[in-house]
Amino acid sequence: MISLRNKTKRKKIFLIFYVVFLLLLLAAGLLLSPLFKVKTVEVYGTKEINPDEIKASIEYKNILFITGNGLKNELLKKFPQIAQLDIEKNIPKTTIKITLTERQKAGIICKTEQGENGEEIVKSCFYVDKLGVIFKNAPQTSGSLILLIKDFSLEDFSLGKKIFSEQIMNSIIELRDNIFSQINVRAMWFANFTSPPEEIKVMTSEGWYALFDLNRDIKSQLSILKAALAEKIKDRKKLEYIDLRIENRIYYK
Repeated sequence: MISLRNKTKRKKIFLIFYVVFLLLLLAAGLLLSPLFKVKTVEVYGTKEINPDEIKASIEYKNILFITGNGLKNELLKKFPQIAQLDIEKNIPKTTIKITLTERQKAGIICKTEQGENGEEIVKSCFYVDKLGVIFKNAPQTSGSLILLIKDFSLEDFSLGKKIFSEQIMNSIIELRDNIFSQINVRAMWFANFTSPPEEIKVMTSEGWYALFDLNRDIKSQLSILKAALAEKIKDRKKLEYIDLRIENRIYYK
């Protein structure tokens, strides 16, 4: 005979399974119900990003299962061009409003290799923002219209990756904003392969280069460079380099 205690235990187990089944059935109903599908996605703040691509990744999802942080992380991963975004979810209207800010181009960094004959081989280029994040493929370029940084290290780059600290980028941007008024820059690259980089090499269209210390005040180094070009170095045709890495000193050849 089955005892009363065993019957009660079986009833409890059956009741638990029944409740779980109903909950799963309810969740499936909510998930598949067209009543909670996202009907409208509003996107504001785009300039280069196609808002339709953002909408396509969200429309028709169940709004009950969309969380602000989850959607934010998903969009930041899928669209590395996004610097910041705010998400507003309206469940009764099944609408989502997205307001975003795109990353601004601070320069272009190109992965570069040294060929067997000493030639430079550019592998790939990316736009980098003022925070040191690469966020978009860039064309190979030259000249002084935009900051060009050549990277000879073996580090792998991927979109959305932060490759420089803000301090390093601030120094590079400050150098970019001030040096073009003094010399015609062809390209910049790191003179050493430490991480983070400590020195930067600025190649001019005249054939000589200048070495700067990224850990020291860039403006003071630029002031020394300007004074040297105006007072000491009259003929640049035979100039090979100017070294500004030593504080309050300048070396040139």
